[in-house]
Amino acid sequence: MNQILQFWNTTIVSTNTFNFIVMVILLAWIFKKVNIIAILEKARENVINTIEKSKSEQLAAKEKLTAAEELVKNLDNEIAEQLDCARQQGEFLHTNISNDTEKRIANITGNVDRVVQSEEKTISTRLRRKTSAAAVSTAENHIRTILRNSPELHDKYIRESIEELDRIQL
Repeated sequence: MNQILQFWNTTIVSTNTFNFIVMVILLAWIFKKVNIIAILEKARENVINTIEKSKSEQLAAKEKLTAAEELVKNLDNEIAEQLDCARQQGEFLHTNISNDTEKRIANITGNVDRVVQSEEKTISTRLRRKTSAAAVSTAENHIRTILRNSPELHDKYIRESIEELDRIQL
C-alpha cells in the first residue's frame, strides 16, 4: 500500500503528468460543449448555398437573354433596335447581379471571418480563465500536501517571511 501511495506522490502528483491529464480532459470537455466544427460547417454551407443561388440566377439571366435574342433576330430594324436595348439592359442586369453577388459573397465571407474570430477570442479567454484556475488550484493543493508532509518547511517559511518583513521595515 505504501508503494502505491509513494508511486502516486512521486510519479503522478509531483510531476506534470497529473496537470497534463487534467488539462486534456478540460480541453476535451470545452470543445465538446462549444462544438466549433458544427458552427463552422453551418457557416460554410450558408456561403455555398448563396454562391449556388447566385450561379443559378446568373444562368437564368443568360438563358433569358439567349431566348430574347432568338425571338428578335429575324425582325426588321425597329425590332433590332429594341433587341439592342434589351441586350444592354440584360448586360446591365447581369453586371448588377454579378456585382451584387460578389458583394454578398464578400459580406458573408467577412461576417464568417468576424464570427470565427469572435468565437476564437471567446474560447481562448474561457480556456485561459479555466486553465489558470485549474493551475492555481493544483498548485495550492500541491503546496498544502508538501507542507502537510513536511511540517518543518512550514516553520521555515514563516521564519523567512518574518525576516523579510524585518528587512523591509528597516
